[in-house]
Amino acid sequence: MWRDAAATVPNVKPALLAHPGFTARFANDLRQHGLRVPLTAKAELFARAVALGSEIVWLHCYGERFINPKLGRPAGPPRMPAGTGPTISAGAAIPGAPELLPDDMEYDVAGRRLRIGRGFVDNVPSAVVAYEVSGRNVLRQWFSYRKRDRTRPVIGDRRPPSPLDRIQPDHWLP
Repeated sequence: MWRDAAATVPNVKPALLAHPGFTARFANDLRQHGLRVPLTAKAELFARAVALGSEIVWLHCYGERFINPKLGRPAGPPRMPAGTGPTISAGAAIPGAPELLPDDMEYDVAGRRLRIGRGFVDNVPSAVVAYEVSGRNVLRQWFSYRKRDRTRPVIGDRRPPSPLDRIQPDHWLP
């Protein structure tokens, strides 16, 4: 059964190295490059952080590591409880060939509907739409590689795009 990892271990913040509280508190120390993993001397807090880390590894490894059915981590890919996950109903699929890729994605909070081009996904939790990693919205990032206009923003050292970037699908599969 899939659960919100942060909800299982109260008072432990996920994404510790990128959490705004961590980066604000240790801003001066973080000016020099490198990873710094804070450790606590409090045994109970450390145990909760280990429990959260185990669940996160289980999630990221699709249920192949840190399996523990007693803690809700069965073997196999994590799944939401039946009837609670996102669904694509008949006629709602994102059109495939011969239509072009969609160029827009919008979320209706009240209806919990994610519209992608002319298709849509129902029962999408707002937490999924808002989920970020290192300050980047995961869903928007995912869509940016699957939409019609995939012009990449200039980032980092401003390297020219690779010729491989031009090899792109021209439609979504059914």
